[in-house]
Amino acid sequence: MKLISKQKAFTLAEVLITLGIIGVVAAMTLPSVINTTKNKELETALKKSYSTLGQAVQRIFLEDYGGAEIIIGLTTTSDFKSFINNMQQQYKQSSICIDGQKNCPLSVFPLSNFSSMNGSKFISENYTTYNGQNSGAGYCNDGIMSVIDGSFIFFDISNSEQDTAGKFFICIDVNGWKKRPNRFGHDFFMFEINQKTGKVLPMGVEGSAFPEDEYCSASSDDTQNGLGCTARALSDNEYFNKLPK
Repeated sequence: MKLISKQKAFTLAEVLITLGIIGVVAAMTLPSVINTTKNKELETALKKSYSTLGQAVQRIFLEDYGGAEIIIGLTTTSDFKSFINNMQQQYKQSSICIDGQKNCPLSVFPLSNFSSMNGSKFISENYTTYNGQNSGAGYCNDGIMSVIDGSFIFFDISNSEQDTAGKFFICIDVNGWKKRPNRFGHDFFMFEINQKTGKVLPMGVEGSAFPEDEYCSASSDDTQNGLGCTARALSDNEYFNKLPK
């Protein structure tokens, strides 16, 4: 006669306790995993946007300006509009909306009637600084372009009353203005165009308009804090793991 051995099984109480422990651990670790994933997505999007922008501007510099110089005036001139049109040609299925335009589709853009004034208002009301303070707009408010990958490009010509007069800036919201965090140095990054060489300079590099030490600080209450974070975001492998809450 063959004996049947009895196998010890978990009781219902033990199973419930185990599931409870798993649930607590998951609740503790899941937010960190999600945050890490989101930050990695922002890092990847920034590097892709930077590469695409650099190639686009260099092609414009060589093909449309003959490699001589990109000439952008101090105000929204025909030179600026020409550059914006050239940019649209470099980005497939993109849409543009620039200062003075009255028919920007609200299905794409945040403003139907665009001007530098209401462009400034939009940025200040919808974006915060690197450490989450209220931002002060004044840059990247002269034109906007929607890109098929979901990113959103802002253009800026510094006027004669600004300290950066004569400079040409481009800002990119790498995941689009409809998606958070909408913070300088998190998903919103600034670049400067060297009009003599056609190079795209990440803001924060030595000699740039917004130095890293001053405009990429977790403790600064400057309304433009974060505009100088681009160079660090591209060079520091731990940058996106150390973003301020």
